[in-house]
Amino acid sequence: MKKYLISIDGDDGVRLKNFFAQQIFATCKNDFMKFGVKGAELTVKEYFDLGVAGHNKALTPSELGCTLSHLEALKDFLSSNDQYAIVFEDDAIEKVSFLLDALEPKVKALNLKDGFLLSLGGIQLAFSEKVKGRALENLLFDHTVLEIHPYYYKNLSSTYAYLLDRKMAEILILYHQIPKGCDHWGGLAYLDEVPHLYATYLFDHPEIEIGTQNSYIESERLSAKSPEIGFSRKLGIFDKLLKKLISLFLKKHSDL
Repeated sequence: MKKYLISIDGDDGVRLKNFFAQQIFATCKNDFMKFGVKGAELTVKEYFDLGVAGHNKALTPSELGCTLSHLEALKDFLSSNDQYAIVFEDDAIEKVSFLLDALEPKVKALNLKDGFLLSLGGIQLAFSEKVKGRALENLLFDHTVLEIHPYYYKNLSSTYAYLLDRKMAEILILYHQIPKGCDHWGGLAYLDEVPHLYATYLFDHPEIEIGTQNSYIESERLSAKSPEIGFSRKLGIFDKLLKKLISLFLKKHSDL
């Protein structure tokens, strides 16, 4: 299993030191490959071509840099022979104690559908409220794994910890031919072949506060949040009805 770290921090940076000070990452530090594109250092043309042109709403430099970093990791993964890759951002926090190399056989035992991404943290955040689906019978390190219904892909947020297979990496690279926010999952539900999103809660994330450096992207999103845009957006009558029907269908889903 390939291991990737998304970070724009220097090798002696505080964020990297804090990340690898955690036991779960310290034991396999040399296995990680780091990618980090600084959106603010892109040329004006690069930023316009990738983050503005073809978008209804321009990506912020941080959003664009983060997406490009993840895509570099996915392309490197596909150049290998590994079946799975695991990707972390440098603000991921160990919540459950286990050896990272023990994760791959555990995930294989779940028999997830081909073309999957398993979010290992983020479903607990306010950004991901109202994500729904079906709980799998098998647990992952004693934690529920939720198979998310495609209607709710749009509600899932954050990419600070996830595992995916090769088919999903290929899907995401094509999906981001025009780069989107790296956790812009909603459009995946409308692909000809809909991929599979799963979520559990093995890794935590710092509390988001505007003006802090604990997460550049989420701070930008919070400061830009408005009643008409984002998670508080009003739904149309049809969308409300569809949401109600799906909620009834999935009423037995488990909250993580």
